Amino acid sequence: MDNKSKIMSQYDSNKNIYQRFTSEVEHLLKILISEENISYNAITCRLKDRDSLSEKIDKKCGKYNGLKDITDIAGVRVITYYAEDVDKVADIVEHEFNVDKNNSIDKRKALEPDRFGYCSVHYVVELNEDRLKLKEYKLFSGMKCEIQIRSVLQHAWAEIEHDLGYKRPIAIPKTIRRSFSRLAGLLEIADKEFQNIRQSLSTYESQISEHIENDKDIEIDAVLLCELVKTNPDIIAINDKIEKIAGIDFEANIEPFDFEDSVSELHWLKIYTLDQLYKLVQKNGDFAVKIAENFFSDEPFENDSEDISAIRRNIVFFYLCYAELVLNEEAYDINSCHEYLTCHHIGSYGDETTYEVAEELMAIRETFNKSLVKI
Repeated sequence: MDNKSKIMSQYDSNKNIYQRFTSEVEHLLKILISEENISYNAITCRLKDRDSLSEKIDKKCGKYNGLKDITDIAGVRVITYYAEDVDKVADIVEHEFNVDKNNSIDKRKALEPDRFGYCSVHYVVELNEDRLKLKEYKLFSGMKCEIQIRSVLQHAWAEIEHDLGYKRPIAIPKTIRRSFSRLAGLLEIADKEFQNIRQSLSTYESQISEHIENDKDIEIDAVLLCELVKTNPDIIAINDKIEKIAGIDFEANIEPFDFEDSVSELHWLKIYTLDQLYKLVQKNGDFAVKIAENFFSDEPFENDSEDISAIRRNIVFFYLCYAELVLNEEAYDINSCHEYLTCHHIGSYGDETTYEVAEELMAIRETFNKSLVKI
């Protein structure tokens, strides 16, 4: 039996074990990367199919003596959002696996600066000794897996380059090679700019309390609203009252992205700055609580209601906006209320239409103006 036939026979006999090995490495990487709080776009695995293996053996002209000489039967790809996270994942791989240095390559360092191409990190690894001592991993002894790590933009480059079908620059006209080089430069700049944006956001979030204290003209955004809900006594007091009215504990874990709708709602009402928001709180705070009381008394929440999961401490801005729609008669009538509700997808669920919610707000206005009943 020649070497190729022997290798193909070994592949057929061990295919299922390699498939399990591939899945285990993928699962392990997901756990390890998540434990380090590194966000990622995707972690996927693949087993080299029989046709690809056969073609590879033919191309290498007798290089391989057995299946274990081929290092990419099992493959896992990690795609991070940011280029700097490629290094963080690489550190995890080097720490948690036995790395075959001779068959691993950092293409970011190997690529000449004036050459087009994508830059990713390729490791060939085995499970380390500690893991191979575990019963569930013993059968994977001696098996190697290729781990590719790249950013989303590096991945986009690689996929498009693969689709074009040209891996060697000499096969492409010089003018087109220039286009490749320009694009490679743009993608590298984009990767760095995304990293800069993330760092700027992180810095802004860490300094938001200083911005709130020193600049009342600062524009409101989701980060600022999230901080106010946690620290501003007036806003906290309104939320506590609404929470008591609702008879439930609002979800305590809040993040800036929970306030994106609130920013949109406030902007619609032409509330753009921190100073304008403070004035809104002072003017509408008490009435916002009364409107909440009106709505919750009509449809009290059950303890097991699915709607409870949607109630967070950003609800304070929801009712402050409602109060503005009701109190500012010169600016908002039933039609503009309906427009506001429609724009923010409020009331278009269940049996209640958006227009019915607008009518309810106008009824609250009428009751308030007549001062006949407590709202």
